[in-house]
Amino acid sequence: MNKELFINGYLERIEKKFSLSRNFAFEILAITALLDQSFDEVFQNISTIVNGNGEHDGGMDGIYIDEDDNECTMHVFQMKNGKGLGDNVLSKFVNDYRNIFVYGNSTNIPLNSKVKSFLERYTNIVSSGKIVDVKLYFIFSGEKEINDQAIIERHQEENNELIIYDINDLYDRIDNLISENKKRKNIDFSFMAEKSNISLKRDPQALISFQIQNVKAINFRLKALDLCQLLDKEKEINKRIDTVFSDNIRGFLKYNKTNKNIKETLESSYSEYFPFLNNGITIISEKIKIPNDMQAGYYPIETTNPVIVNGLQTTSVIYDIYKDDRTKLDGVYVLIRLYETNDPDIVDKITDATNTQSPISYRDKISNRDFNKYTKALFESHNIGYLAKRGDTFENTLSKQLNESIQSDSVFKFWYASYQELPEFAKNSKSKLLEEIFEASSDKFHKLYSLFNGSKDSPIYNQLLKSYEIYRFIVRKRNENIDNDFINYADELISYGIYKLEKDFEEAYSEVCNSIKDIIDEEKKFLEGKNLTYSHNGYFKSAKSRYDLNKKMDFIEKNEAQ
Repeated sequence: MNKELFINGYLERIEKKFSLSRNFAFEILAITALLDQSFDEVFQNISTIVNGNGEHDGGMDGIYIDEDDNECTMHVFQMKNGKGLGDNVLSKFVNDYRNIFVYGNSTNIPLNSKVKSFLERYTNIVSSGKIVDVKLYFIFSGEKEINDQAIIERHQEENNELIIYDINDLYDRIDNLISENKKRKNIDFSFMAEKSNISLKRDPQALISFQIQNVKAINFRLKALDLCQLLDKEKEINKRIDTVFSDNIRGFLKYNKTNKNIKETLESSYSEYFPFLNNGITIISEKIKIPNDMQAGYYPIETTNPVIVNGLQTTSVIYDIYKDDRTKLDGVYVLIRLYETNDPDIVDKITDATNTQSPISYRDKISNRDFNKYTKALFESHNIGYLAKRGDTFENTLSKQLNESIQSDSVFKFWYASYQELPEFAKNSKSKLLEEIFEASSDKFHKLYSLFNGSKDSPIYNQLLKSYEIYRFIVRKRNENIDNDFINYADELISYGIYKLEKDFEEAYSEVCNSIKDIIDEEKKFLEGKNLTYSHNGYFKSAKSRYDLNKKMDFIEKNEAQ
């Protein structure tokens, strides 16, 4: 596909849908691709465009705070719809970020309502004692030139969190997202297990192998260079390497801060100790064939469709070094745990158990559940793109045409805020929320099983659609009422209030917002009396905001009514 035609086609549709200039359209496209969000959600919730312009954005074109119970990452974007990569432009972007977020806008530059709300949220998170990982993205519509390399390397050495993309990187990113839903072509690969260097010659001890019921397991030592050959073959057959990773962890490729530590170890003078300093790699294969004895000094292990389910960061860093200078991997070994099973439940259990220190994408795990298929069909019957899988933004027919579209996890979030009557949980705990839905879809003893068991007659489908309609209305009203300083923080609580009132959305919205203004004033007075500082972000993340609204509007929670 012609790159320019492809990119320009999207830019034209974005311009038309959101009534934006070409420069702003490029911002929306770039953020959408890098975060794998829907176009609507990027425009509404992430872009710093207010009323069609980027005035007072603090030098940042998009901000996304991905917060969960245990981790928080802030993604900050600056785009340049131009051909050249300027040294001064990069310096300004980093300095603008530092002025706003590192020094708390110490220069007091005017900020629009969106940037103000992001700054307050960031400040509130940090003041709670949580560390926020930061990713800075600079994207320009030209191509990196040879002369740019020194500038790029200097800025990235000075700022570890900075990533620079050109139009080719952006196009490759979109192409990878589109390929997410393509079936992986079969891979046959032989791992050459390394024999022991301390055992007797008659007993090389290359493998530890055993079987429990229908699952085979083999542990062995492998040259890092041999691992790279697997990725080379994956790229040769499937034209990309990320298909060798499990769907449940693939979304975190090159996302983890541990990459730097792994790279430092591999490039150090003690890299030969790598098997002692790294947990190794876990691989699941459809078929495994092992030799009865050593063959010509080797232990070849034949596999069909091996998939890496743990060790994504390790593999990614090893392969990056391999592409740059493979001699750095001479004498480096990695520990491999290899399993043979076709049982999806066993695969899930192994993946979950071996990724206790890394996030698992429950969104991907539930994407193929029957209830999600019915939900998608219902949304599409209403001409709404329902994006349940990674890459759906650029693969779903409605989304590609810039029709109204929504990420499935956003729908679940507002369903929890309304029908489950837990707006603060919906605001705080996305991963726990998705994990609970995943468990409810398979555990018949789960309290929500009757909703998510995949029955075509479940009431969940209508509930999810209604939750989305409430969300859509709230977003539209939010963009009309940017002068209300709490409006960028209270989506979940407003959704809860509208649901409880069971009135016309317009009438309910006005009543709920007026009540929220009142409870905010009361909370401020209460805190002032105790010499404490009020913050919108902290208040709406707490259950107290729900309790206060219940009292103000005489709501009876469903648990109390039973």
